[in-house]
Amino acid sequence: MNVGSQGVNQNLLRKILDGVFLAIQIALMLGLANQGYPAFIRSVAATTVAWFAYVWLESRCFFSISNYVRTAVMLTIVFDSFFGYYLGYYVTSTIFDKLLHIFGAYAFSLFAYVLVVQRLSSPLPHILNCILIISLGISLGALYEIAEFLVDSFGNPVLPGQPSLLDTDLDLICDTVGAILAAIHFQYAEFVNRHPYRF
Repeated sequence: MNVGSQGVNQNLLRKILDGVFLAIQIALMLGLANQGYPAFIRSVAATTVAWFAYVWLESRCFFSISNYVRTAVMLTIVFDSFFGYYLGYYVTSTIFDKLLHIFGAYAFSLFAYVLVVQRLSSPLPHILNCILIISLGISLGALYEIAEFLVDSFGNPVLPGQPSLLDTDLDLICDTVGAILAAIHFQYAEFVNRHPYRF
């Protein structure tokens, strides 16, 4: 298979992934509407809009992420919507939120890393790549916690699985674990065509 046809196949797969993701998110919003949870619908809609804002920027600014990283980020969002909101694990489980933080930090660390290094003029030494991945993951986790605090301050009820500052501390620890896992993946992964920036 030549490089041109590989690129076409990758673009087609990217469009299929985006389409499936959108269909799942819409189905979940309809399911949440049926359950009578407008606040949860807003959360699912916000993450869906945020993803497609990235997709729009990707086409305009020539960003590029592999379908592996794309799928990992989409799974994070779908797990949040389906397990967290639709099945109610944020209410019924004390561990689901922590596991999602680990996986989400892993996925978003790789996502942010791939975007950042595409803007660098020259490759970084390997150890600096690992430090960058971990730093990005921890920073994104901290920003997420600030956003969660601001949203909760506007009247959202406290969920049993997320009761206090202890929850924030544990979330940040899980974010750190996820970011370290992403750095370990970077260290040992096989890259397509030995390209250091594409997972």
